[in-house]
Amino acid sequence: MIEKKLILCAILAITIGIATIVPLQYMMAAQAQENAQQANTGLPKVEPLFNGVNITYAYCNPNKISANDTMTLYGAEIEAVVNFTLNYGALKNADAQIEYYKFAVSSDQGPIINMGYYIVLESNTDAVIGIGGPNGTINFANGLTFNGPIFDQNIDYGCGGQGLNCYAYNWTYTMGYVSKLIFGTDPNNLPQVATEIRNAQTLYIDVSKVCTVTVKGNVTVTTPASNEVLQHIVLTNIGSGFGFIYGTYVQNTPFPVEGPLSAPTPIPSANSTLPTP
Repeated sequence: MIEKKLILCAILAITIGIATIVPLQYMMAAQAQENAQQANTGLPKVEPLFNGVNITYAYCNPNKISANDTMTLYGAEIEAVVNFTLNYGALKNADAQIEYYKFAVSSDQGPIINMGYYIVLESNTDAVIGIGGPNGTINFANGLTFNGPIFDQNIDYGCGGQGLNCYAYNWTYTMGYVSKLIFGTDPNNLPQVATEIRNAQTLYIDVSKVCTVTVKGNVTVTTPASNEVLQHIVLTNIGSGFGFIYGTYVQNTPFPVEGPLSAPTPIPSANSTLPTP
């Protein structure tokens, strides 16, 4: 019996040892690969572009109606105003750096939609010539085209993006506008996302970083993020079909931000994980 116990203990010890060593080897291999990429491209270790991401206002209109000369569209709209606090030490020895973010919208019933947003910071004002599209595509003056992250296809980057050169204007932060329209032509047959929004009692948005892309010449190095939730907000149901709101509506903004369809008493913002810049 003692010999059997010793054998079992030895097997258990070996099993625990393997379970401990394998993740360490994996992490070391991943770090070695990143170091090799940096060595081959001449790029320094990636630093985050932004020290803080903070939604200051968000609104969802579950009964959005839009019309033109040919048709009327029915559905829902989600929009958020976001402050990004710049890390001035990020862009070194590179032509540009791009950060992709996910704004995961969910309700008390479960996940609804993942809105994407991206910012490209260039080292000179001539590096980037165009941005856009549902994949978050960046076009560079030297002919390079980066078609966005390929490892997470469940994010719609058509919800917004911007290119900027903060060094030229000595900015400390930039403001982003993340928005998504979900429309159909038949008010009795709405897109699934619009229906899920209308059936919700409460909406939530969780912000996380997807990845950082460093660009030098025709070389891009993509560094996935940890998927840590940077901010979690709760959009309160105003009631009577007027939608969901977080923060206080401000009319004078550089974006076409919509306010509640009524004029309710401003609802205080819920606690967020990051302060306003």
